[in-house]
Order: sequence, then C-alpha cells, then structure tokens
Amino acid sequence: MSQITIRDLPEPLEREIRREARRRGLSLNKTIAAVLSEHLGFQPEVGQRRDLSTLAGTWDEAAWNEFRSATAAFETIDTELWKT
Repeated sequence: MSQITIRDLPEPLEREIRREARRRGLSLNKTIAAVLSEHLGFQPEVGQRRDLSTLAGTWDEAAWNEFRSATAAFETIDTELWKT
C-alpha cells in the first residue's frame, strides 16, 4: 500500500481529525483512511464480528414496540417457582 503525506493542514481540521481518531479508537492514519473511504463511497473491509453492532440502532419505534410486546411475559415473576 502506498503512502501519502499531507502538509499544512489547518489547525481546526487537525484537531477534528485527532478528536475523531480518539472517538473511533484508531490511529490517525487509520482514521484518515476511514473518513476518506466513507466520504468517497468505498465500502470498508469488514471482518468477522462477534457482537451485535450491526443491529444497534436499526429498529424503528414499531419494531421496538413489537419486541417489547413479544417479550413482556419474560418480565413477570412466577411466584410458584420462587417459593422456598
């Protein structure tokens, strides 16, 4: 992979890049590459994930209400099961 050097960045832009790198938990180089890729429409390389991040924030209000209705029974306590 080739390298590019960027000189004379305006100070506010540099601060924002550093802030974004901290937010993403990435190096400056990886952050700049990610931001450029996103802005230019490149799809990021996605490795195998073992979390639910692809689902986070994807439900609308109707889906959330349907889920809450479907799982409401799990929030009740069966007192017969908890007798000692």
